[in-house]
Amino acid sequence: MKKQLLFMLILFFIILIGCNVKGEYDIKGTVIDVGSNSILVEDEKLGLIWLSLPEGSDIKTFEKGQTVAVWTDGKIRESYPLQATTLNIEVIKLKTG
Repeated sequence: MKKQLLFMLILFFIILIGCNVKGEYDIKGTVIDVGSNSILVEDEKLGLIWLSLPEGSDIKTFEKGQTVAVWTDGKIRESYPLQATTLNIEVIKLKTG
């Protein structure tokens, strides 16, 4: 019984730590357009992709010309432009000029 409890406790902490690690971003690109609740980003590999903002994000944070790193839920909808749901977006370079 104690071994099972110890195993479950260790497993819980591993999962908890894993959830806090962002890891490598899925998309990195330049903001091309800003919509009402999404941004259009041009990624080198994927091309154009509309990214819906995570809950609680402020659209005013994003401007055309910024470089962003994006973590998605892993699902990219095949349309033109592509579409994805984001988990996190970080501005990594402000627009130039």
